[in-house]
Amino acid sequence: MSDIGGIFSPFDLALIALMIAAPGLVAGGVIGALAWRARRIAGALLGAAAGVAVWLPLWLLFRDAF
Repeated sequence: MSDIGGIFSPFDLALIALMIAAPGLVAGGVIGALAWRARRIAGALLGAAAGVAVWLPLWLLFRDAF
């Protein structure tokens, strides 16, 4: 049984997840806003979601490589 729930609050776990996903979030947001110029906010939101969806599996795959 894990003690992670006793050490970190849900807010802390969400913050850790956000820090891990930040590169994909930022890169995807910028690329999405630039790619869909007519609707920059929607493009940034969709791009950020796509960036996180691409970044997290890559992070899980290569986290021990560096």
